[in-house]
Amino acid sequence: MRTVLLTFVLVIAGLGAPAAPSAAPRPVPVIYDSDLDVDDASTLAYLCVQHQERRIDLRAVTITNNGFGTPGRARQHAHSVLRQCGLPDVPVADGSGTGVHPAPAATVRDMETVLTDALGDAGQTPPPAKLTAAHLIRKTLATTTTKVTVLATGPLSNLATALPAGSPLIRQVRDVHVMGGAVHVGGNLFGEALPGFDNSQELNIWLDPPAAREVFRALPVTLTPLDATDSVPITQAYVDRIGAEGTTVSARVVHAIMTHPIMRDGIALGWFFWWDALAAVFAFGDDGVVTEVARVRLVVIQDGPSSGRTAPDPRGDPVTVALGADGGRFEQVFLDGLNGRR
Repeated sequence: MRTVLLTFVLVIAGLGAPAAPSAAPRPVPVIYDSDLDVDDASTLAYLCVQHQERRIDLRAVTITNNGFGTPGRARQHAHSVLRQCGLPDVPVADGSGTGVHPAPAATVRDMETVLTDALGDAGQTPPPAKLTAAHLIRKTLATTTTKVTVLATGPLSNLATALPAGSPLIRQVRDVHVMGGAVHVGGNLFGEALPGFDNSQELNIWLDPPAAREVFRALPVTLTPLDATDSVPITQAYVDRIGAEGTTVSARVVHAIMTHPIMRDGIALGWFFWWDALAAVFAFGDDGVVTEVARVRLVVIQDGPSSGRTAPDPRGDPVTVALGADGGRFEQVFLDGLNGRR
């Protein structure tokens, strides 16, 4: 009785009882669009944990068929990652458009070998597709009342098809985080991609320059280019750390991918970086990982030896650009994210 009377007096006096804790903020809806090769698959495993921890709401996974994933098989690998990581019901769709420049065929085969072995899905086929990637993007945007963040880590063909300039659905896009481009650094073309080009290009943008130009013009883009990802090489020491300290299925999936013999050889040669994972951490993780951000007007060069280059130009489209990253901090934040810790 004394407690009840005291509470009544406090309320009358304007002090009141302790306020109930406010509801947790709703996780931001996310569409993940990629070509689903090895670093995209690792990024999808990371996003699964972010969804389970209610930091994001992964609404859809869409796949381009003109990058480093094998058409059809890339969609199967997405289903495999989602199933193994506990999100089998997230809708998946792929696109059928072709890009301007084909990905090096030998590397496409290598990426398929790595993912088939690491995910154990040889001989499996994806469920019949009900929608194309562009249709799934549009459907997801049309059926949400909250603005959506798009994370795009492959050629931008699906987004350009789904959301042309003037589409009313663009109003439903909060922002588009793109892994792509090289602004003040050289490119990363290699092998069959090099002849005829000056290597000022990053591969994702080079694969489909017209799509990148359309996305930059139509959508609010935040770019994570090679300027930032050059600071996050994949090292064997860090892969070993993921194996030793990873506590989730998602961490084990990433470790299985990165310890495949093809990956071990490439990591030893310094070929691989956490390109897509850095874009995901920048979008949904710790702001301190990216050390420099600038607003830059960019054009996407369409033709000639520089086709696919993202060049600063005062006549270009305004893009928010990550220009540097803290490699050590990224490694800690990514591992914490895989383990479900902030």
